[in-house]
Amino acid sequence: MKKKTICALALCAALSVGGAPVPQFDTPVALAAEADVSIQYLPLTKRTRYFADGDQTGELFRSHWTSVDFVGSSGSYNDIAKALAAYTGQEARNADAARAEMTSDAAQERASRKADGGTFYGPFERTRDIFIRRADSRVVSLLESGSSYTGGVHGSYGSGGENFDARTGKRLALSDVCPDTEGLIAAIIAQMGFDYPDASFMQNGSTLMQDMVRQMVSDGSIPWTLDARGISFYFNPYLIASYAEGIFTTTILFSEHPELFAGDYGVGPAAYAMELQPYLVTRLSDSPRDHRLMVSNGYKELVITFGGMNISDPVSVEDVHPVVVGLEDGRHYLYVDCLQEGRRVIRVYDLNMPEPACIGVQPMTLLASPVDRDDDKEWYVMADPMNFTATSTENGAPVRCRVGSDGRIEFLGEG
Repeated sequence: MKKKTICALALCAALSVGGAPVPQFDTPVALAAEADVSIQYLPLTKRTRYFADGDQTGELFRSHWTSVDFVGSSGSYNDIAKALAAYTGQEARNADAARAEMTSDAAQERASRKADGGTFYGPFERTRDIFIRRADSRVVSLLESGSSYTGGVHGSYGSGGENFDARTGKRLALSDVCPDTEGLIAAIIAQMGFDYPDASFMQNGSTLMQDMVRQMVSDGSIPWTLDARGISFYFNPYLIASYAEGIFTTTILFSEHPELFAGDYGVGPAAYAMELQPYLVTRLSDSPRDHRLMVSNGYKELVITFGGMNISDPVSVEDVHPVVVGLEDGRHYLYVDCLQEGRRVIRVYDLNMPEPACIGVQPMTLLASPVDRDDDKEWYVMADPMNFTATSTENGAPVRCRVGSDGRIEFLGEG
């Protein structure tokens, strides 16, 4: 662990910021205590399909949804390949049913508004995105992000998780991974209080957050993902705070509470690449506040929140797809696949410097489908930082890559 991280922990313990209790955990003595070099990575792709439905009155409904697919022969991972196929099949049926129902509802709503003299007839919307948190021989973890709009001041949105044992294909319950319910409840409450000392649920003696954590962990309804370095929990709008405060997230790291995890679920791969949901905080290490990462796309800037800083990169980008890379030696890099000036590139950021900075812009993308196709996009899943596939935006060819010693992309060959 870096010296500045240890100092930050000591300072936080001394100050007990905002009156919140400081989470108690043991500092790991070595990365090997929480990582396994024998874990293999699974070859997955994602595919997002986009739809626009309407009638003679105009557009009624916009939607998209994302599937997850196993690439090539599944071999010894046939069970997880079947589980992901079943998951995708159910998502397709859900999307088709929602598409038919919401298009019909939108037509009825439009007719009703016209009859009442209304002049605005915005289409209804439904989205379903997936971010791959882990894809290895032990766990496949999917962070689901969904939203819907059916008229009114604003729509609804939220995040959830689906987690699978890669060896059996079994869909994991929280109790499979963390059977000590009381211990887990205490850890989440402590970490939430430390991560968000100024949130509304920490004011005026409120116990709303504590009550909801206890209820949802006890009945298994709390959204979660099993990440490379810990287990993350998601608190959607209105659950413990107002809509304006957004989604709250927190992570209990394997290194902090190894006693909470059953079997080998408390051990992640030695190195990893993890997809990030934009505007959602992800905790990377056991410095409870400094190593919380968020990527957001502002007006003519890309904003990286990390180390207690908001770093503005003055670049105009669209369709942002960030991936955080954690290497075996503890270094972190951020890869942001984006559309910049009409061309897809990957912007590489070094998170190990005093102030994160862009160290390279490379003419490639994780898109596997043609970059100019808008209705159906397929993506390579980057799970192994030492061997992943991308597409050259110079000639459209697929290339094998790895994260180099300086964090930049190195080429391993074509195909």
